[in-house]
Amino acid sequence: MPNVRAPLPQADPTPTAAPAPVDAAARPRSAAPPENDRKLQRVAGVGRVVDGDTLRLEGRTYRLWGIDAPELIQVCQRDGQAYACGREAAAYLRMLLAAEPGLGESASAGAAPLLVCVPRTSDQYGRPAALCRLGDQDLGAEMVRAGWALVLTRHGNDYAPEEDEAREARRGLWAGTFDMPWEWRAKRLGE
Repeated sequence: MPNVRAPLPQADPTPTAAPAPVDAAARPRSAAPPENDRKLQRVAGVGRVVDGDTLRLEGRTYRLWGIDAPELIQVCQRDGQAYACGREAAAYLRMLLAAEPGLGESASAGAAPLLVCVPRTSDQYGRPAALCRLGDQDLGAEMVRAGWALVLTRHGNDYAPEEDEAREARRGLWAGTFDMPWEWRAKRLGE
């Protein structure tokens, strides 16, 4: 397993072919175009879940834009019992990726919708933070709406309405008690 926290190699500064145009509908509601848009290109393919907010696509690790989910080893409380909320968040994202064939606008006959990720920026480890869609479905919005991820405010408040909806309906993490993922990492991992 590669070290996903290692910095990514710097791109060659020599000019290359122009990147594919970014679909305005794929851009988060309040996100401005990234400063280094020339280097960030849309990627499509079959993704694999790393954890509740991270995917591997075409050999590269992508952090889902605008959200933060519990770490795989994070434990939360529900009904007075400890449960593996990080694993449940990852399982929910895995379920979203295993959508029934024929769902979403990009599905072809007998094939699952294509995962499309459009990088917006990079996280503190150099991984692209990307808006990822499966057909018509924004995976970040779906993770927050289901209560398995929280809004990552340093990327904006694009998913604040989905978080409010999940909290009010007591979905996912909101059905019990939990440490915010960034607070859990600060306490347990020293980040």
